[in-house]
Amino acid sequence: MLGAAVAALLGACAPSLTGPAVVPDVRAALPGLPQERLRVLVMGDQGTGTEVQRRVTAAMQGVCAREGCDLGVALGDNVYPAGPKDVNSPLFRERFADVYGPLGIPFLVVPGNHDESWLVGGDGADARGADVQVAYSGLNGQWVMPARSYRAPVGALVEFFGVDTAPLAAYLPGLRPAERPGGAWDRAQRAWLSGAVRASGARWRLVLGHHPLFSNGAHGNAGAYDRFPFGFQQGGAVRDLYGSVCGAADLLLSGHVHALEVFAPQPECPGTWTAVSGAAGEVGGGPAGSRAAAFAAFGQPGFLRLDVTPAELVITAYTVAADGAVTAREAARLKKRG
Repeated sequence: MLGAAVAALLGACAPSLTGPAVVPDVRAALPGLPQERLRVLVMGDQGTGTEVQRRVTAAMQGVCAREGCDLGVALGDNVYPAGPKDVNSPLFRERFADVYGPLGIPFLVVPGNHDESWLVGGDGADARGADVQVAYSGLNGQWVMPARSYRAPVGALVEFFGVDTAPLAAYLPGLRPAERPGGAWDRAQRAWLSGAVRASGARWRLVLGHHPLFSNGAHGNAGAYDRFPFGFQQGGAVRDLYGSVCGAADLLLSGHVHALEVFAPQPECPGTWTAVSGAAGEVGGGPAGSRAAAFAAFGQPGFLRLDVTPAELVITAYTVAADGAVTAREAARLKKRG
């Protein structure tokens, strides 16, 4: 009862900010990328400014030098403990430009709950943090985030679809009522994603969002996150967002859980693989769930790398030891027929 009263009080006292109730079809331009074979770094929860972030980045540089990288993906929590409130914040340089600039590749970026902090770092209640990160995209061409929800085609080979899941599983009532679970913006983003993925003519269709659909980590599965008491915190709207493209998208990529996980299509989402890459700056504890996984690594920093051709998509997981030693394991090999 006390928790419900506190949540109601916070919701009543929060400033009611207006926000978008529509999601336009925004496309990110990625000129010059290879269209027969694309090699993609996938990182999440990286923006800590810690030794772990630097160590994982050094490992990425070594992998890219040996095996090649064309594009990166940043799956949210781009800046800890809370996202910048101003586009000129030095945090953008310290947590991104100085760290990943030497890789020389563009990164498709989506926001996480720490990027949209209001009262407490990570509460996910203030989407103005995501707006600032969209604005930063105009200052740094390596940071590709033209909108909070957008698509990014690479010829006919692959198309990426970035979404903002932070308002759909915020720990506190969001400051923009239309963006709370079930609100007009939530419904609009879901309709946009479902329509855009299904209309895509790309060989491979990949969805990028911060919160996971499935995970054996402490946060758990969408719809039951952290065993929170209130429905708006549990991620049912995240489950519904991803569920709108189950069977149409080939792969859902997310972070939030500080581990590496890969799941073959599940009964709740047939026809679509899911993967978690949230260990590029933070490292969490061990597994808390028991869902069968194609690959899992807990308690170790690391990242994923995709090797995409018309015939197959190979997911390789890289873990990074305290001394910088890198271990690579093939996590999955997705085949495309026809």
